Amino acid sequence: MPAREDNHDLYELKHEAKPGYGRIFAVVFAAMGLYLALILISSPGPAKNHGHHGEIPAPSHP
Repeated sequence: MPAREDNHDLYELKHEAKPGYGRIFAVVFAAMGLYLALILISSPGPAKNHGHHGEIPAPSHP
């Protein structure tokens, strides 16, 4: 088996940032946060039975 040479150059993939994308990201992130806050605030309350419809809840122990 031939000897393996480990002296390979590592290449780095780079690109130039396009102006405006940071601002667009911040606006979209803020809109997503406001939408999530709206959903959480407008929720009717705690979940009952946690989605198990038709099941008898377990008795609570004192």
